[in-house]
Amino acid sequence: MAIGPGSLVGRRFRVTERLARGGMADVWAAVEEGTGTAVVVKTPRATALARPDLLKLFDREATLLSRINSEHVARFYGYFKDGEQPCIVCERLVGQTLAERLRASHILTLADLGPIVEHVLLALADTHDAGILHRDLSPHNVFLCGTPEVAKLIDFGVGKRIEDSMSMTPPDATIGSFAYMAPEQWLDPSSVDARADIYALGTVIFQALTGRLPFPEKNPSRLLTIKRDFDAPTLGEVIRAPYPPSVAAFVAKALARNRDARFASATAMLDAWGQVFSGSAWSEPAAINVMAGQDEGGDTTATMTHMRRKS
Repeated sequence: MAIGPGSLVGRRFRVTERLARGGMADVWAAVEEGTGTAVVVKTPRATALARPDLLKLFDREATLLSRINSEHVARFYGYFKDGEQPCIVCERLVGQTLAERLRASHILTLADLGPIVEHVLLALADTHDAGILHRDLSPHNVFLCGTPEVAKLIDFGVGKRIEDSMSMTPPDATIGSFAYMAPEQWLDPSSVDARADIYALGTVIFQALTGRLPFPEKNPSRLLTIKRDFDAPTLGEVIRAPYPPSVAAFVAKALARNRDARFASATAMLDAWGQVFSGSAWSEPAAINVMAGQDEGGDTTATMTHMRRKS
């Protein structure tokens, strides 16, 4: 059946509006009849319904969500088929994504970013303990909601079980966002572990503190080659007023090209973040110092001399 405002899906959920449309799925706001509980219903788009490989991804996302129990991951309510239409039902979050927050403010203070990173690391710790990798952590998949504000991790559409060596993701599908992707996620996808999510979060932190990505390159092939061959710039290389050394060292560790040099786990990263955050009085955004030849999402070739090439 075609889903739209007014539709009753699963004989329980009355759709009110479409919240988002992605490449593979639509996300709808709905209300559970009888209880009035606000939920979101995620459904594959018509193009995905015609492809068994993409439908398997949808089934897998529901399976992954059912295994996660975390106050910092959107609550999973159920999975069912309405006719031929698979539906994933989760809690309705009201607020904004971190991407929307960054578009409005460009840079976050360390004081504002502290709780957000803490909550995402708690989500990752719970997710990894459940044996699941997110593989697409970005500001678009961190949702800020509630009073006091809570950050929650959303969208496990390309997630996988850690023990699965083979990926179900179709060859023509992107596994994560290139800008936040760890080098090994592209070079050797079958070996990816929890440290890829740590790298992605390091990229998010870098962007939130500086107003730009570590590698502002739009061409995917060039971007991934640069990530393979060069270390990320330090915070001090892209802002005029440097952050405390402990903050810069924390971000550099999270963004290490060699995953063995990163934090070993989300729990270890959370412990380190607590020390950095509690030990620093720095809370004001730094002025951006865009290096010559560099812009937001532009050509990084002119600035490679500022990076450290792989030995």
